[in-house]
Amino acid sequence: MLKTMLNMPAKLMREADENDDAAQDNEPIASGSLAQMVQAFTALDPAEVEGLVIKCAGRDRPITSAEARDLRLTAAAA
Repeated sequence: MLKTMLNMPAKLMREADENDDAAQDNEPIASGSLAQMVQAFTALDPAEVEGLVIKCAGRDRPITSAEARDLRLTAAAA
């Protein structure tokens, strides 16, 4: 199941905040497969990942930075 999920379309986005102009129009920072977005997420500086989430097709909620870290470790082990 993990291999199928890693191939799903995903977007790396800023978490929208009421007063946040940077998250305007929910435009993605990057898009591709979930595996690519997890790699992009982990390539960023730890200070940059705060406030970023991964939105993936087939999931009812975004993937947070902590979940992306765990997902990267799980994918590497598989």
